Amino acid sequence: MRLLLDENAHRIVVERLRDAGFELEWISVTTPGASDPEILARPDIDQFILITNDSDFGDLIFHHGLPAPKTILYTRLPHRAAEQTAARLIALLEAGVPAGQMITLTKNGERTKPFPPGAHHG
Repeated sequence: MRLLLDENAHRIVVERLRDAGFELEWISVTTPGASDPEILARPDIDQFILITNDSDFGDLIFHHGLPAPKTILYTRLPHRAAEQTAARLIALLEAGVPAGQMITLTKNGERTKPFPPGAHHG
């Protein structure tokens, strides 16, 4: 499983995911300043689980028809809770996440929303 972490991902989250053995790309390092539409326009976007703190990705996919990644993990947890965010993400990823979904992590659990019909995802 390949992870693509948005530029807004906390450094601690990136480090913990790497330490847990996940293959990842961090936009902050590979393509800093890339816009959300540019990220979704990547020819390989459907191969990634996108991890972000930014709701704009959902809007672009659900309301504007942009290509979708394999899955989006959208965290609404506070930035100051990076260790807890990393632990939640690792547990979720190790349990397996379904393709074609936007999964929102909140302090009270997870909410899952399927991508709209016709969304391009792996």
